[in-house]
Amino acid sequence: MIREVLVLGTLIYILIIAVQLIDRPSLWLQSLLIVVALALATGVYWFREELRLQRWEVMALWVAVFLFVAYGLARFGGLL
Repeated sequence: MIREVLVLGTLIYILIIAVQLIDRPSLWLQSLLIVVALALATGVYWFREELRLQRWEVMALWVAVFLFVAYGLARFGGLL
């Protein structure tokens, strides 16, 4: 059940991204990257066993934390 809901949510997000792409064609690269990331994340969750998935989830969480910290440092340093 959770997998099916995840796929449905991914499809809804892809639809939203498609609408945004139609509204702002200049965001095509960002839209493409987001769609690929969503499809990859959904595929990893759908096809992997639970133990491997847990490792990917932990890694993705720490990558997100690192990117958030890097963004904050870049904002603080005046780069953004």
